[in-house]
Amino acid sequence: MRRVLTFFTSAVLLVVSSGIGAFTADLPFWRRAFQLPLPPDAVYLPFATIGSATAAPLELARAGELSLDEAALEDAARRARNAGSRALLVMHHGHLQLERYFAADDSATLLPAALIARPLAAMAIGVTLSEGRITSLDAPLSQYLGEWNDEARGKITLRQLLEETSGLETGGDTRHILYTSPWEDLARLPHFATSRGVRMLLGNDFESTALGFTLEHEPGGFYNASPANTQLAAVIVERVTGMPFEQYLDARLWRPAGAGIAQLQLDRRAGMPAAHCCWRAAARDVLRLVNLLAMDGKAGERQVLPTGWVDEMARASRVNAETGMQLARAMIDGTEVLSASDDSGSAFWVVPDRELAILNIANPEGGNVDELPALLLRAIKVQ
Repeated sequence: MRRVLTFFTSAVLLVVSSGIGAFTADLPFWRRAFQLPLPPDAVYLPFATIGSATAAPLELARAGELSLDEAALEDAARRARNAGSRALLVMHHGHLQLERYFAADDSATLLPAALIARPLAAMAIGVTLSEGRITSLDAPLSQYLGEWNDEARGKITLRQLLEETSGLETGGDTRHILYTSPWEDLARLPHFATSRGVRMLLGNDFESTALGFTLEHEPGGFYNASPANTQLAAVIVERVTGMPFEQYLDARLWRPAGAGIAQLQLDRRAGMPAAHCCWRAAARDVLRLVNLLAMDGKAGERQVLPTGWVDEMARASRVNAETGMQLARAMIDGTEVLSASDDSGSAFWVVPDRELAILNIANPEGGNVDELPALLLRAIKVQ
């Protein structure tokens, strides 16, 4: 009887200890969950800072030097203001045509910039490819992710990650998860606690979470946007370069483009950035990186992206002709337009053939201004 009691007591203590250990390891997640809902612009995770305190000069063209019709620029600004935008910036041929802020923000304000997170991951892959650190976009991920050896996920390619055709689960709809309380509907709390998509926003190990995403479809068969795709691309960048993802971006993309200070939110202190979201940067600096897509990878005279990589990013996916690598594709007035957006409604549009880049930072309570690319394309003056 004593042995049975001893065994039972030991088992109970083991279960309790395991539960306490698991809860302690998960404490950062629940601490963040108790902060919800977040106020606008809240920084709820530790963050890494990149960039230089002294950004490269970026002068606004004078009225007589504009290459876009001034009345059309003012019309675009009016539409953005009426839609509740926070900032609208336009570049053409590498020259700033319009810079307008509609609230308390200015050129120094670090604004939410999640819309550039995914394209920047694709840009980073292009640079590693040009450096020979990655040999092919079509090699299986098992070459870089040993955890996936001898299983179906290991056959996913890097191209499929970037084209969002990996087949990995989406992680659920998390668009408004940071601005609602998980405690209002307790029936949904178990899903909240176990959702990998939620963990990609509130968890303390983004790499492990991304590696845990399961297959929903056969790789290469369906367009299935997932935060894990971008996060795994960042994991691969770290593994092939031996550098933290944010440091590699800083050295190869952010500073070479002339950008100033930016913040990337991390899963934990000295941890990994949320590569699929959660940037904060000045609108000017976001535009500098967006403009690389309009100028075949150039920032001024400097070739930041490998020549031809923008064309590779813009090439239609084999599954979805409306998407490329972390970019959307559309035709406007017979001209190809590349774009990206985030859950708050911010968006950028790039027209490589016309060297035109447009950035709209939205207020989540505002409306969209999807008419801007067509309006500004028609505003280009005949040279």
